[in-house]
Amino acid sequence: MLSPEMNAPEARHERCRITVRGRDGEEQSFEIGRNELLLKAAIEQGIDYPHNCRVGVCGACKTRLLSGRVSPMVDLALSPLSNAQIEDGFVLACQAKVRSDLLVEAQLGRQALLPVCTVSSRVTRWRRLPGEVIDLRLKLDTPLRYHAGQYATLAESGSFTRRSFSFYDPPGDQPAQEVGFLIKRLPGGRFSEWLFERDRSGIKIWLEGPFGVMGVDDPDRDALCVAGGTGIAPILSIIGERLKRSARARFTLVFGVRTQQDLFAAEYLQALQAQAGERLRVIDILSHEPAQSGWRGARGLVTDALDDRLGLDFSAQAAFICGNYGMVEAVEKKLLALGVAPERIHADKFLPSGTP
Repeated sequence: MLSPEMNAPEARHERCRITVRGRDGEEQSFEIGRNELLLKAAIEQGIDYPHNCRVGVCGACKTRLLSGRVSPMVDLALSPLSNAQIEDGFVLACQAKVRSDLLVEAQLGRQALLPVCTVSSRVTRWRRLPGEVIDLRLKLDTPLRYHAGQYATLAESGSFTRRSFSFYDPPGDQPAQEVGFLIKRLPGGRFSEWLFERDRSGIKIWLEGPFGVMGVDDPDRDALCVAGGTGIAPILSIIGERLKRSARARFTLVFGVRTQQDLFAAEYLQALQAQAGERLRVIDILSHEPAQSGWRGARGLVTDALDDRLGLDFSAQAAFICGNYGMVEAVEKKLLALGVAPERIHADKFLPSGTP
């Protein structure tokens, strides 16, 4: 059950036993301190707990509370959980402060958890792209392992401003010595405005990661990928990695931006197309392209491209969705209505800095 905050001081050194029951009935137990956040404490102990954003947005860490007490750290009305899920006892592990011993239901061990590292790097490429996007490549002083679809936080050396961005390179067999990010200029965004002021080649950047999980699914399963803006970055990583792992999986990618001038990812998509051949179909869709322009492609929101015209068996697809919060929420609802299985929908919801 959910427990309200208690007025009396509580002993933070008190330990609580957490038992996690998987869908297969197997159980795993560990201990954390009372008042600690369930997800944070589990990850710090090396528990491979499902998660992505860690801030109560994506819903990847949703956990069914079978017994025990937690205090939610966010208003449940603002969480990605549905009313039915809340009534059925689901909570977000990243926002659940532990109040007692717990028995919970979640699927552990699907992420091949990698250690989070803090490494220094130098900017080896600072390149302006259309649509006020920067291709930022970093040479790492210490090689780093990450999974497709994961992200890292970046900070200029000497600055306390840290922002999260997704890797666009597919992971290799060896730890990466160089990594790339696609960063959109956001008015008032402290990191992006600093980055756009001038060429930052040679500047020292601190990187912490990897975080999150996006690309976990059967590698041979066909995939429908939907990206808005720089949400294309983790999608590039996921498709590139899955092409290496499977000789038969096919991919449909719907990529949404506002106008032709915002189609910044053509070079990256062409390289991916050359690798995939007929196994990859890319659909660019523009939401605010002037009616009188010569654009012959799709127009509208990304959800407008998701229908039977794609010629897909939606029930057989894995779905990967990356972009702003509202877009991802709308795409998830559309895909569920089209018959995509809920457990096959993998989403990464971007929130601009300063968003509550």
